[in-house]
Amino acid sequence: MSKEKGTIRLTWLGHSCFRLECGGHSAVIDPYREVPGYPPLHVEAGEVFKSHDHDDHGWVQAVTLVEEPGESPFKVTTEACWHDEKGGSLRGSNLITIFEAEGLRIAHFGDIGHQPGPELAEKLKGLDAALIPVGGFYTIDGAAAFELMNTIDPVVTIPMHFRRGACGFDVISEPEAFTGMVKDRPVVEAGTDSIDISGDSEKSVVVLKFMG
Repeated sequence: MSKEKGTIRLTWLGHSCFRLECGGHSAVIDPYREVPGYPPLHVEAGEVFKSHDHDDHGWVQAVTLVEEPGESPFKVTTEACWHDEKGGSLRGSNLITIFEAEGLRIAHFGDIGHQPGPELAEKLKGLDAALIPVGGFYTIDGAAAFELMNTIDPVVTIPMHFRRGACGFDVISEPEAFTGMVKDRPVVEAGTDSIDISGDSEKSVVVLKFMG
């Protein structure tokens, strides 16, 4: 009998930065140094991860590491990919980071710039949540993100690395470039920056709201 799934709380801290919380432990991934429209980032967590070393993803100095009781529940693995469609020759390498805890699997795609090949795509199926860039220019765009979502078919898809209002790089698109293509599952404009991922989560696309 498979283990019953617990809960992981995801909080969007802006751009591609998220905090994951589970069982009194926390992890932050892809903290930024400076992104237009977002305030300076200062956050505490038990662990910090980055998909690559660009300042809008790898500014680990924004995270103050704190000691948390007991052992971290997160099993963290990575899958290598590229920041562009030309084998990294334009923008270098990128990591997809997979967090596993409480029977759940959540993948953060960093600045992926291409469609994963069949072998990698197979490893990314069965996700409870996928955090996927949708803004284009530096990453896959809305249409490519839509193709990626359909290939791996996660339960919850959370777009990131987009522009909305004054927040985000002016060369990237708003999330509607992705969400406007979605017809087979609900698209939810959340009124908050957090979502609980659990075994009860329903198939959907959830656009989180930056709360400052």
